Amino acid sequence: MDVEVRPLHDHERAAAGGVAGRALSTSPTSLWVYGEAAVPRVRASLDLFVGFVSGQSAPIGAFLGEHVVGICGVAPPGSCIGAMAPENLRTPPATIGDTGDPSRGQYVWSLYCGRDLDERHWHLGPVSVEPALQGAGIGGLMLRAFAEQMDADGEVAWLETDKPENVVFYRRAGFEVTDEVVTEQGGAHGFTTWWMRRDPRSG
Repeated sequence: MDVEVRPLHDHERAAAGGVAGRALSTSPTSLWVYGEAAVPRVRASLDLFVGFVSGQSAPIGAFLGEHVVGICGVAPPGSCIGAMAPENLRTPPATIGDTGDPSRGQYVWSLYCGRDLDERHWHLGPVSVEPALQGAGIGGLMLRAFAEQMDADGEVAWLETDKPENVVFYRRAGFEVTDEVVTEQGGAHGFTTWWMRRDPRSG
Protein backbone atom coordinates (compact mmCIF):
# COMPACT_ATOMS: atom_id res chain seq x y z
CA MET A 1 0.00 0.00 0.00
CA ASP A 2 1.38 3.38 -1.04
CA VAL A 3 0.61 4.96 2.35
CA GLU A 4 3.19 6.30 4.79
CA VAL A 5 2.53 6.26 8.54
CA ARG A 6 4.63 8.62 10.68
CA PRO A 7 4.36 11.26 13.42
CA LEU A 8 2.62 14.43 12.34
CA HIS A 9 4.54 17.66 11.96
CA ASP A 10 3.01 20.77 13.51
CA HIS A 11 1.95 22.23 10.17
CA GLU A 12 0.07 19.01 9.29
CA ARG A 13 -2.12 18.89 12.38
CA ALA A 14 -4.97 21.05 11.11
CA ALA A 15 -5.34 18.85 8.02
CA ALA A 16 -5.32 15.75 10.24
CA GLY A 17 -7.97 17.29 12.48
CA GLY A 18 -10.04 17.93 9.36
CA VAL A 19 -9.88 14.23 8.49
CA ALA A 20 -11.17 13.38 11.97
CA GLY A 21 -13.86 16.05 11.80
CA ARG A 22 -15.23 14.72 8.51
CA ALA A 23 -14.97 11.07 9.49
CA LEU A 24 -16.54 11.47 12.93
CA SER A 25 -19.30 13.91 11.98
CA THR A 26 -21.60 10.93 11.37
CA SER A 27 -20.70 9.01 14.54
CA PRO A 28 -23.53 8.13 16.94
CA THR A 29 -22.12 10.57 19.50
CA SER A 30 -21.97 13.44 16.98
CA LEU A 31 -25.53 12.79 15.87
CA TRP A 32 -26.70 12.80 19.49
CA VAL A 33 -24.82 15.99 20.35
CA TYR A 34 -25.34 18.04 17.17
CA GLY A 35 -28.40 16.54 15.46
CA GLU A 36 -29.08 15.41 11.91
CA ALA A 37 -28.71 18.73 10.07
CA ALA A 38 -25.48 18.18 8.14
CA VAL A 39 -24.06 21.70 7.86
CA PRO A 40 -24.03 22.66 11.56
CA ARG A 41 -23.02 19.13 12.57
CA VAL A 42 -20.04 18.93 10.21
CA ARG A 43 -18.92 22.44 11.10
CA ALA A 44 -19.06 21.64 14.82
CA SER A 45 -17.17 18.39 14.28
CA LEU A 46 -14.47 20.16 12.27
CA ASP A 47 -14.15 22.91 14.88
CA LEU A 48 -13.82 20.33 17.64
CA PHE A 49 -11.30 17.98 16.07
CA VAL A 50 -9.10 20.52 14.29
CA GLY A 51 -8.58 22.21 17.64
CA PHE A 52 -8.23 18.95 19.55
CA VAL A 53 -5.63 17.39 17.25
CA SER A 54 -3.71 20.65 17.04
CA GLY A 55 -3.28 20.52 20.80
CA GLN A 56 -2.11 16.92 21.03
CA SER A 57 1.58 16.29 21.60
CA ALA A 58 2.10 12.92 19.89
CA PRO A 59 -0.36 12.28 17.01
CA ILE A 60 0.40 9.83 14.21
CA GLY A 61 -0.69 10.48 10.63
CA ALA A 62 -1.22 8.46 7.47
CA PHE A 63 -0.14 10.08 4.21
CA LEU A 64 -0.97 9.53 0.56
CA GLY A 65 1.88 11.44 -1.03
CA GLU A 66 1.91 14.75 0.83
CA HIS A 67 -1.76 14.55 1.78
CA VAL A 68 -2.98 13.61 5.26
CA VAL A 69 -5.56 10.84 4.91
CA GLY A 70 -5.53 9.39 8.42
CA ILE A 71 -5.07 10.45 12.03
CA CYS A 72 -4.21 8.36 15.06
CA GLY A 73 -4.46 10.84 17.89
CA VAL A 74 -2.35 10.01 20.93
CA ALA A 75 -2.12 11.69 24.34
CA PRO A 76 0.91 10.72 26.47
CA PRO A 77 0.49 9.93 30.18
CA GLY A 78 -0.84 12.87 32.16
CA SER A 79 -2.04 14.84 29.12
CA CYS A 80 -5.35 13.23 28.16
CA ILE A 81 -8.84 14.60 28.79
CA GLY A 82 -9.13 12.87 32.16
CA ALA A 83 -6.07 14.72 33.40
CA MET A 84 -6.40 18.06 31.58
CA ALA A 85 -10.12 18.84 31.23
CA PRO A 86 -11.35 21.86 33.21
CA GLU A 87 -13.80 21.34 36.07
CA ASN A 88 -16.81 22.55 34.08
CA LEU A 89 -16.34 19.67 31.61
CA ARG A 90 -15.91 17.09 34.36
CA THR A 91 -19.32 17.83 35.92
CA PRO A 92 -22.42 16.38 34.22
CA PRO A 93 -25.06 19.00 33.35
CA ALA A 94 -28.07 19.27 35.62
CA THR A 95 -30.35 18.86 32.61
CA ILE A 96 -29.75 17.85 29.01
CA GLY A 97 -31.18 20.09 26.31
CA ASP A 98 -32.11 19.44 22.70
CA THR A 99 -29.56 18.56 20.02
CA GLY A 100 -27.06 21.36 19.57
CA ASP A 101 -27.40 22.53 23.17
CA PRO A 102 -24.00 22.86 24.93
CA SER A 103 -25.25 20.60 27.73
CA ARG A 104 -24.93 17.63 25.38
CA GLY A 105 -21.25 18.23 24.75
CA GLN A 106 -20.72 18.76 28.47
CA TYR A 107 -22.43 15.44 29.20
CA VAL A 108 -20.15 13.57 26.78
CA TRP A 109 -16.96 15.14 28.18
CA SER A 110 -18.05 14.39 31.74
CA LEU A 111 -18.74 10.80 30.72
CA TYR A 112 -15.22 10.45 29.29
CA CYS A 113 -13.53 12.18 32.21
CA GLY A 114 -15.41 10.17 34.79
CA ARG A 115 -14.20 6.87 33.34
CA ASP A 116 -10.65 7.79 32.42
CA LEU A 117 -8.10 5.24 33.59
CA ASP A 118 -6.53 6.21 36.92
CA GLU A 119 -3.19 4.52 36.29
CA ARG A 120 -0.47 5.64 33.88
CA HIS A 121 -1.61 5.19 30.27
CA TRP A 122 -1.45 6.51 26.73
CA HIS A 123 -4.88 7.69 25.58
CA LEU A 124 -5.74 6.85 21.98
CA GLY A 125 -8.06 8.92 19.82
CA PRO A 126 -9.34 10.21 17.57
CA VAL A 127 -8.51 7.41 15.13
CA SER A 128 -9.97 8.34 11.76
CA VAL A 129 -9.47 7.81 8.03
CA GLU A 130 -10.63 10.04 5.18
CA PRO A 131 -14.19 8.79 4.49
CA ALA A 132 -13.52 7.88 0.85
CA LEU A 133 -10.60 5.66 1.91
CA GLN A 134 -12.20 3.84 4.83
CA GLY A 135 -11.93 0.06 4.52
CA ALA A 136 -8.59 0.24 2.68
CA GLY A 137 -6.52 -0.85 5.69
CA ILE A 138 -5.16 2.59 6.57
CA GLY A 139 -6.59 2.56 10.08
CA GLY A 140 -4.98 -0.81 10.71
CA LEU A 141 -1.58 0.50 9.62
CA MET A 142 -1.77 3.40 12.06
CA LEU A 143 -3.03 1.25 14.91
CA ARG A 144 -0.29 -1.32 14.32
CA ALA A 145 2.38 1.39 14.52
CA PHE A 146 0.88 2.65 17.77
CA ALA A 147 0.59 -0.84 19.30
CA GLU A 148 4.17 -1.72 18.40
CA GLN A 149 5.38 1.41 20.18
CA MET A 150 3.31 0.57 23.28
CA ASP A 151 4.78 -2.94 23.31
CA ALA A 152 8.32 -1.67 22.88
CA ASP A 153 7.91 0.80 25.75
CA GLY A 154 5.85 -1.48 28.01
CA GLU A 155 2.95 0.99 28.19
CA VAL A 156 -0.80 0.63 28.79
CA ALA A 157 -3.19 2.12 26.20
CA TRP A 158 -6.78 3.28 26.73
CA LEU A 159 -9.60 4.52 24.50
CA GLU A 160 -13.32 5.10 24.18
CA THR A 161 -15.42 4.37 21.09
CA ASP A 162 -19.09 4.47 20.10
CA LYS A 163 -19.47 1.89 17.31
CA PRO A 164 -19.62 -1.90 17.72
CA GLU A 165 -17.54 -2.38 14.57
CA ASN A 166 -14.82 -0.26 16.16
CA VAL A 167 -14.82 -2.58 19.17
CA VAL A 168 -14.03 -5.45 16.80
CA PHE A 169 -11.32 -3.37 15.08
CA TYR A 170 -9.58 -2.50 18.34
CA ARG A 171 -9.87 -6.03 19.69
CA ARG A 172 -7.78 -7.24 16.76
CA ALA A 173 -4.99 -5.00 18.07
CA GLY A 174 -5.20 -6.37 21.60
CA PHE A 175 -7.69 -4.00 23.25
CA GLU A 176 -10.40 -5.39 25.55
CA VAL A 177 -13.67 -3.81 26.69
CA THR A 178 -13.66 -2.79 30.36
CA ASP A 179 -16.86 -0.71 30.57
CA GLU A 180 -19.98 0.15 28.58
CA VAL A 181 -22.57 2.93 29.00
CA VAL A 182 -25.79 3.34 27.00
CA THR A 183 -27.04 6.93 26.68
CA GLU A 184 -30.63 7.44 25.56
CA GLN A 185 -31.58 10.85 26.93
CA GLY A 186 -33.31 13.22 24.59
CA GLY A 187 -34.46 11.51 21.43
CA ALA A 188 -34.07 8.61 19.05
CA HIS A 189 -30.34 9.03 18.46
CA GLY A 190 -28.99 7.44 21.61
CA PHE A 191 -25.46 6.09 21.65
CA THR A 192 -23.35 3.50 23.42
CA THR A 193 -19.82 4.17 24.64
CA TRP A 194 -17.29 1.39 25.15
CA TRP A 195 -14.02 1.88 27.06
CA MET A 196 -11.15 -0.38 26.05
CA ARG A 197 -7.75 -1.16 27.54
CA ARG A 198 -4.63 -2.68 26.03
CA ASP A 199 -1.77 -4.05 28.13
CA PRO A 200 1.66 -4.28 26.50
CA ARG A 201 2.66 -7.55 24.90
CA SER A 202 6.07 -8.96 25.60
CA GLY A 203 8.37 -10.32 22.87
